[in-house]
Amino acid sequence: MKTTLPVRKCYLCLFVVLVLCCLTTWSEQQQQQQQQQQKSCTRHTCRPPACRCPGHSIPGGLRSADTPQMVLLAFDDAVNWDNWDFYLRLFPPDGRRKNPNGCPQTATFFVSNEFTDYCMVSKLHARGMEIGDHSVTHKLPRKWWTDANEQEIGQEVLNQRRNIADKANIPEWEIRGWRAPFLQPAGDDLFTILYNNNFTYDSTMTYSFPKNLYSPVLWPFTLDFGYPLVCNIARCPNKSYPGFWIIPVVVTMDYMEQKPCAYVDHCDNMPKNAEDTYQFLWKNFQRNYRSNRAPLYLNLHSPWLGNSMYLDAMDQFLQKLSQMNDVYVIPVHKALAWQVDPTPLDRLKDFKPWACPNHHPNQEDGRVCTFTFRPKGKIEKRHQTSIAENKKKQLFEKIVKNSGSNSRTNISRRTNLHFGHGDGKESEGGVVHHHNEHNHRPWYIRSSSVLLKASMLLIILTFVLQRFAKKLS
Repeated sequence: MKTTLPVRKCYLCLFVVLVLCCLTTWSEQQQQQQQQQQKSCTRHTCRPPACRCPGHSIPGGLRSADTPQMVLLAFDDAVNWDNWDFYLRLFPPDGRRKNPNGCPQTATFFVSNEFTDYCMVSKLHARGMEIGDHSVTHKLPRKWWTDANEQEIGQEVLNQRRNIADKANIPEWEIRGWRAPFLQPAGDDLFTILYNNNFTYDSTMTYSFPKNLYSPVLWPFTLDFGYPLVCNIARCPNKSYPGFWIIPVVVTMDYMEQKPCAYVDHCDNMPKNAEDTYQFLWKNFQRNYRSNRAPLYLNLHSPWLGNSMYLDAMDQFLQKLSQMNDVYVIPVHKALAWQVDPTPLDRLKDFKPWACPNHHPNQEDGRVCTFTFRPKGKIEKRHQTSIAENKKKQLFEKIVKNSGSNSRTNISRRTNLHFGHGDGKESEGGVVHHHNEHNHRPWYIRSSSVLLKASMLLIILTFVLQRFAKKLS
C-alpha cells in the first residue's frame, strides 16, 4: 500500500497537467477565433452605411416591394462620332425617356483617352450621365495591366482623370469611378492609387455567379476587410480600404440560358434576332426584379449597337423600363447614394441624390462639337468595321509602340476619402480594336489548350500506373 500512494499522486499530477494544457490550448483557440472574427466582415464588425459586407440582403432591411429596381448601364472606351448616334437614340437629349421620379434615364460611361471627343463627353455630362475613368492608353498587351506597378498604373489612372476634367470641363471630384481595361485588376498597386486619390468605387472585379436566371444577385460592397470573394482574375487586392466600394461585374446569362457573359456583347451564344436580344435583356432583368432587387449590371461596348437588331432591342428594353413605376435607369454613383441611404419607393421623389440634372433639353452648353472621327460609311454587318475604324487601329498601334518612351509623372496622394460629391457622368467608346482585334478572351471563356494538356497528362499517368501494376502482379 505504501508503494501505490506515490504512484497515485503521480497519476493525479499528470491528470492536472493534462487539464491545464487543454485549458491553455482552448483559451488560445478562443483568442485566435476572436482575432479572426475581428478581421472578417460580419454584421458586428461592419456597420452600415459606410461599410457593407458582400451579400444578397437588401440594404436597410427593406422588403423587395419597397425597393427600387436599379439598372446600371455602363459603356466602355471612347466617345466619338462612331457611337454618338447610338447614345442620342437610347438617351434622347430632350429627356423624354424618364424614370418614375420624372428625371431622364441616365447611364455611366468609362472613358479612355484614345479617339475620344471630349466635347461629346461634356454634353453627356450635362445631360446627367456619369463619366468614369478607363485609362489613358488602354494599352496592349493585356498582361501589362496585370504586371503594372503603382507608379505605372497611377499614370494611367490619374492622367486620364485630369484629361476628362480639363478637356470635358468636368470637376475632378465628380470623376468617382474606375474600370480597368480588359477587366484586368492590378492588385493593391491599383487600389492604393484609387483609395489615396479619393475615388469612390471600382467596377473591375468580376463575379461569376449566379449562373442561372432565378438566384439572387450580389449587391455592391466595401473593402473594409479586403476582397473576400474568389479572385477570378489576378491580381486582386489583399489590403483593407475602408469605405471604398466595389461595383461587381456580375455576369448575365446568354439568351439560351446556358453560359454567363461579363459583357452583354461578349456572350458565346449571341442572339439571332431583335426579339431574342430583347428577351435576353428582359430575362436577366427579371432575375433581379423578382428576387432581391440588386442592381442590374449591364456592361457593354458600343460597337455591339452597330448591329441594328441589337440597337432596336436595347431601345425597346429601355422604353419598357420607362413605363414601370419601380424601375430606375441611373448611373453607378446614384445607386451607391441609395445604398448608403436606403429610401423606400414611396419617398424617392424627394430623394435629393436622385434629383434631376440641371440642364435645358437639347441645349446643354450651347456648343456645337467638332466630331473628331467621321465614318465614311455605315456597315450593318456584325464584326465588320468601317474604313475609318481601320485607320484608327493603325494609328492606335503606332501610339502604343511609342507610349513606352513617355516620361512618367509623380503621383499626388490625398489621404481623405469622400463618398458622393455631386452629379457626374461617364463616356463609352466604340473603338473595336480595343477588345476584338487582338484576340482578347474574356475571363469566363476557359482556355481549351490548358484542358487539352491536362487531359494528355492524365492519360499518360494512367498508362504508366497500369504498366507498373502489371509488373508488381
